Amino acid sequence: MIRFLAIVLISQSICAVGQSSQLARYQTKFENDVVAVYGVNLQAHASVPAFQSARDTFWVALTDSSLSFTRQQGKTDIRWQAGDTRFFPSFETNVLSNRGTAEFRGVMIALKPRSLISGACGCAENTARAICGCKGATHLEPLWALSLGEVTLAGTSLAAGESFRAAALRDDMLLVAVTDLDLTDLGSQDSESGERPVLHLKSGDAAWIPGGRHQFKNLDSAAVRFVTFEF
Repeated sequence: MIRFLAIVLISQSICAVGQSSQLARYQTKFENDVVAVYGVNLQAHASVPAFQSARDTFWVALTDSSLSFTRQQGKTDIRWQAGDTRFFPSFETNVLSNRGTAEFRGVMIALKPRSLISGACGCAENTARAICGCKGATHLEPLWALSLGEVTLAGTSLAAGESFRAAALRDDMLLVAVTDLDLTDLGSQDSESGERPVLHLKSGDAAWIPGGRHQFKNLDSAAVRFVTFEF
């Protein structure tokens, strides 16, 4: 009888793991010595342990969603729109739950160096309130920017054929696509071919762009959105 119960419990555990892997999935999108980027798909009403919780993390929503983060000091409920971005300090999140009726798709960016954001979060204006999770925060605007410690974040929306007004000197940056996008960089060109680089990304993909002069232009026939993290 004891042996039978053990077999049943093992079978149930295997089944639960299988169901969990179907309901939630982390997928590596990009990694270097500064960041590790993961795509997250979470079915309606499903939960998953917070991956890489030992590091400071940013979350970028790709879909409208209602989520719950179980944290050290309790539970935080968030209503997200696509493009919303949120910062969580290391060791602060344990479980992510989808409270909505549709699949959640998002991107998690784990910062490898320590103390890049240490003590930098504040609640002075709406962009900071939204990203730092302050009381009274609303959704982020289509265009926004915020410096947190040694990281500068920016959310950008470009209409079809639209570009930045001028080239600007930028630090090394991670670019996360909120929508599918095709971008060219009017501020740089390939040293061998002389052609301007073109970036093709699907929603949730990420690319590392070396520092230099950059002026992005949308090559798509529809508006595109992306979030950048400069280091």
